[in-house]
Amino acid sequence: MKKIAVVTHDSLNPLVGGGALRTLLVAKELSKRGNEVILFVPSITNSLENMPVVHLPAPRKVRSQVLSAVKFNIRLLFRLLKYAHDVDRFFVHNTIAMPAVLLVAFIRKKKIILDITDIHAEYLRVGNPSIMEKAIRPLLLWLEYFMIRQATKVIVVTESMKQQIVRRKIAEEKIKVIYDGASVERYSPEKEPKAEFNIIHLGTVDKQHGVHYLALAAEKVIKKFPDVCFYIVGDGRELPRVKKIVAEKNLTTNFVFTGYVNHFEVQRYLKKCLIGIIPRPNSLPNNLVITLKLPEYWASGTAVIASRLTGIQEIATDGKNIVFFEPDNPEDLAEKIIYLLENPDFARRLAENGREVVRKFSWPELIKQIAEYFNENR
Repeated sequence: MKKIAVVTHDSLNPLVGGGALRTLLVAKELSKRGNEVILFVPSITNSLENMPVVHLPAPRKVRSQVLSAVKFNIRLLFRLLKYAHDVDRFFVHNTIAMPAVLLVAFIRKKKIILDITDIHAEYLRVGNPSIMEKAIRPLLLWLEYFMIRQATKVIVVTESMKQQIVRRKIAEEKIKVIYDGASVERYSPEKEPKAEFNIIHLGTVDKQHGVHYLALAAEKVIKKFPDVCFYIVGDGRELPRVKKIVAEKNLTTNFVFTGYVNHFEVQRYLKKCLIGIIPRPNSLPNNLVITLKLPEYWASGTAVIASRLTGIQEIATDGKNIVFFEPDNPEDLAEKIIYLLENPDFARRLAENGREVVRKFSWPELIKQIAEYFNENR
């Protein structure tokens, strides 16, 4: 039996962040396999699924994200030094938590398995960085790839991400691609009456998610379908901008803004909507991911319209289980939405095909792959 420290900056209770559920499921699987697992995570409880929690305040996504990450790592370092003295291995989700883990693992000569669902420093190219963040962006990029290089093993979520980090001189043989998934059995494909006239964006509303493009596209859609309703399910720094666009165009009656919704409550909104949108801009970091929304939309029987991005194209086929639109083009997005509204039978076929595809991305199977790779002796 090994003692394993599972570390993430995402809150596991409540579940907040795209990688939170993935990390919690990995921790449960490692525990189920007879390991002693201790969680170094943001949480409102002292234990999760019978695993002890060393609580950490989550990094705040306001003002400087860099300073927030620095504060998080200082707190994490002290907790690791106090509570992780007899840990055999570290499982780390994303690089925000890596500086502190890397230092402790180096001192104690322990292995790190790093699970990457985002390369965070790359988002500084497309987000809304502070003056300081712009100035130190080259350093942050170098640091992130340096930390990835130090990991014993690396798990990534797309082939595109694998190739990106290989280009940064990280050994290909220690990288394994394991996609994001969904708890397919938790989702019902059944929809409420008139769901074909409802459209959803599920998840965080930050600049890299491009939700403002959906707001810009809505005006043309509403002119043709006055009763259509857009559900923006989630919160984030760009939400005020999205609300402002909607208000300026007098579209408020066609939008529902729910704010943050617990991961386990989102299904009631998915039941209301036949069409789900992934409007991410065309940028390097967005081309490296599939986003957790895609398998969740598919699992819930929701037809997907998404930006034509490289990572998503690895698992989705245009016209069969998804409809692509040109990234950063609200006019094209509006036309694709209108087409599905005019052709609800086609939208339902897309949803049915997506439901079939997502069975290959069911969490239980994917989490087993992660646990087995974690336990490989190399």
